[in-house]
Amino acid sequence: MPELTRRRLLAAAAGGIAGLAGCAAGSRESPPPATPADPNPESQSRYTDVYEATIESVAFVGDEQGGGGSGFVYDGFVVTNQHVIADLEDVNVRFRRGEWRDAGVIATDVYADLAVLSTDIPDYAMSLPLVETVPPVGTEVLALGSPFGLESSVSAGIISGKNRSPNHPVTDFSIPNTVQTDAGLEPGNSGGPVVTMDGDVTGIAVAGAGANVGFAISPLLARRVLTELIQTGNYEHPYLGIQLIEVTPTVAEANDLDEARGVLVVETAPDGPPDQTLRGADGETVVGDQLVPTGGDVIVGLAGSQVDSNADLGTILALELSPGDRTTATVIRDGERQTIDVPIGSRPEP
Repeated sequence: MPELTRRRLLAAAAGGIAGLAGCAAGSRESPPPATPADPNPESQSRYTDVYEATIESVAFVGDEQGGGGSGFVYDGFVVTNQHVIADLEDVNVRFRRGEWRDAGVIATDVYADLAVLSTDIPDYAMSLPLVETVPPVGTEVLALGSPFGLESSVSAGIISGKNRSPNHPVTDFSIPNTVQTDAGLEPGNSGGPVVTMDGDVTGIAVAGAGANVGFAISPLLARRVLTELIQTGNYEHPYLGIQLIEVTPTVAEANDLDEARGVLVVETAPDGPPDQTLRGADGETVVGDQLVPTGGDVIVGLAGSQVDSNADLGTILALELSPGDRTTATVIRDGERQTIDVPIGSRPEP
């Protein structure tokens, strides 16, 4: 059996070579021991970084029975929604580390749904800045607050849309220039900040409108309103004094317009600015099965900016004009494009 014996010897030799390839030789140094993972890493993710950098500036706003919403530190005060505190007899604020504070209401504005509270703010709760411009759609954001009373919560999402104008349930006016996000905004998030990944406030949560759709007060509007509320205790919203509808294809057809854009003045309000120069509708017609007002001015520009929709008009009015101003409006009147001078009034009490 010489052939078999030789094969066994070759197999044994091969096994020895394989063993040397997989094991350290006696003359080699042992590898250093593995470093155990840090059980308390400083950051698990960039979301954690932003959360930890901002959450101590966010507070629960309400009462000890749990009713209320959220707020955050801004310019030495706590900012929240007007509707969060509207039904509270005593306003309390609870910060991240558990401190309860009594709060006084400095000023409120129902139209922008904002309120400014004065309280003893802990040293660790720093003021959060408002962004200078709203970031592009698709920008990642975090919503901070107390959904369903669950304090110091966070949800992640993106800016889903800009220049929205959801209706205010109390005033019958829309809130202009709002920011849309798919970050979770649940009951209790109201008044809390929506922040960028830089930790800057790009919206103040105001309403959830369904799965993955929420709205936040524009930082541009908030800066205008909060500055006046803090300094004077009041803010006067600019007002054209008109009732309007957007120009849809049906409205354009009824009014012999070349394109469906702009807003049609249906009626001028009796509490509008003096010396009103805009004209309301003076007739109506049926298109299909829809009754459509006709003859009113169609506003396609205001203060040098194009107006394609009610949202455009509201944003220009809210961010660029003030009561007492006079500005130019581009209108289509009697089939002709004209530029007229229009006065800006102040909104009446809701």
